[in-house]
Amino acid sequence: MSARKIYLVALAAVIGCAPASGTPGSSSQAEAPRRSNVLSAEEIATLQADVPTAYDIVARLRPSWMTARGVTSLGADVDVSERALVFVDGHHQGTLEALRNIQAYQIGDIRFYNVAEAVAKFGVMGGRTGVIEVRMKSSSRR
Repeated sequence: MSARKIYLVALAAVIGCAPASGTPGSSSQAEAPRRSNVLSAEEIATLQADVPTAYDIVARLRPSWMTARGVTSLGADVDVSERALVFVDGHHQGTLEALRNIQAYQIGDIRFYNVAEAVAKFGVMGGRTGVIEVRMKSSSRR
């Protein structure tokens, strides 16, 4: 192989391995990467005019948080107990339907805890399906 061909192959490899602009590895990154387990106040603010409740926000921005977890059989209806529980400022509120009672403009941020994180933070009340915790604006500034 000639030196020119080796140079071109090496150049292509270097260019191919370089991070694209706007990705976490690049220096031109303007904002923090989106975390899949957190809905920040900034993300929520972009939707407040379009959606009235926390349920609508989660359904639009993180629908995977609302999916059933645990063992289910084919053809069986999903039991409410197989979905994430809802906590507001650390206090148990119930099932996903509790999100419909929380007005979007009151929300500071929303976080999803998987089963292990939920049990570590909320104890046995964390359940076996994960937790969606809503922190209200007044308490999220603590």
